[in-house]
Amino acid sequence: GVQTCALRSRLANTADVEACLNDEFPAFAALVFQNKGLWRGLKDDAGYTVLAPNESVFAALDEKQRAQLTDPRNGEINEKIGAFHVINDPVSKEDLYESSSVMTAGGRIDVAPTVVGGLFGFGGTEDGGVTINGAKIISSRQFGQCVVHECDGFCHPKLLERYLDQLRLPGSS
Repeated sequence: GVQTCALRSRLANTADVEACLNDEFPAFAALVFQNKGLWRGLKDDAGYTVLAPNESVFAALDEKQRAQLTDPRNGEINEKIGAFHVINDPVSKEDLYESSSVMTAGGRIDVAPTVVGGLFGFGGTEDGGVTINGAKIISSRQFGQCVVHECDGFCHPKLLERYLDQLRLPGSS
């Protein structure tokens, strides 16, 4: 009884995270769920964090870039992009605010407090917000031990986008 219930609630966390991503972040969900190994490797009982770029981030991409993100021939680079949006531990916005970097499944990326005011990056005051590799956290949701942070940009290094420019488009040879 108790063990089954605990297992069911653990599985519900990932089911809830998947439902949240599919409902609210469908373009990102399509990208991250392509990477079966990454997704299966996440442990519900230990918890994990997803840095989910919102739909406006994908809408801002041109048609060519959106097509490249869903083309199975670009799977390897898409897996790398997705991996930079997953942390193998539950990390709150407050935890991120206190750190200068975070280790994602793809590698270490910079974290910084957001600042309002100032001129050319100098002066100004921290407003309690957090950016991850330049993408600002807009909102956060908790599902058991799992956290989904909505972001206004991609968290992966810009270098990965250069690779996308070299990849083939669907329908090209």
